[in-house]
Amino acid sequence: MMRVFLDTNILLDLIEERQTFVLASANVFDLGIKGQIQMVASPLTFVNCIYVARKNVGYQKAFQGMKLLKQFVAVATMDDKQVSSALEGDVPDFEDRLQFEAAVAAQCNVIVTRDKKRHFPQGHIPILSPEEFLNEFK
Repeated sequence: MMRVFLDTNILLDLIEERQTFVLASANVFDLGIKGQIQMVASPLTFVNCIYVARKNVGYQKAFQGMKLLKQFVAVATMDDKQVSSALEGDVPDFEDRLQFEAAVAAQCNVIVTRDKKRHFPQGHIPILSPEEFLNEFK
């Protein structure tokens, strides 16, 4: 089964119900709920989502939203190895590099993100937007 790493912005789309983005992100998430893909996120994603969403929807809704989403999302390893690898990397965004290392450790086949800058290392794992992923998954 395809293992899909969900970047923070994808889960934020769902928790905050971001009008412009929620449909595509929800369609990706729906594939996981249906068991067609295995969804993976890092511990950092959970921290970042609650931190950001609490400002927009309140702490309780952010926390409950992540608790609900966690039922369908496996958590990737993020330990000394991933941090050390991220620090050795040549990427302008450390958080993206750390997320990438977690995706590699979890043996993900693709990273789904709306990060237009895509500061993830290129060429190792495909980096796709939700729309690109949905088009390729069909």
